[in-house]
Amino acid sequence: MTDFAFNIDVPVRSEWSNVDLLITSVENCFAAMFADIDGCHTIAMVTGELLENAIKYGDWTRGHRVFRLHVSGRDKEATVSVENPISPDNKAIEDLFATLRWLDGFASPDEAYRARLLEVANAPRGGGMSKLGLVRIAYEANCRLRAEKEHDAVRVTAQLIL
Repeated sequence: MTDFAFNIDVPVRSEWSNVDLLITSVENCFAAMFADIDGCHTIAMVTGELLENAIKYGDWTRGHRVFRLHVSGRDKEATVSVENPISPDNKAIEDLFATLRWLDGFASPDEAYRARLLEVANAPRGGGMSKLGLVRIAYEANCRLRAEKEHDAVRVTAQLIL
């Protein structure tokens, strides 16, 4: 199919049970459209990781109960984007941007993943978060990650070539 495009854009309640529901839904949706099952698994994996980060690091204390999932693409390219509310003093957002800058310093996601694995392996036990999740997404999906912060929300986007 040429010039085949797709678009999923949904608000999501910030409940852990919705992560598995959306992973399965996204994977099944793409499996119905494409013959590339590995690509469907990759899109679903990226979707799940970004959803988990949104729930884990989102600000759900000020009446926010919903975040947004957007998956779109054309032909052999896909974009997965998750936007969630944040509190202004959330240190995890600073860590997010630092991790993305760190990733950009490598020639490939493979090099970054190997470097992060070595850091984790050499870190003392109980040394805190590994910060491996986003690096793993970049490596396993061979994708580019970016983030944007607007007022009280952050949007993390993965661009994939399938």
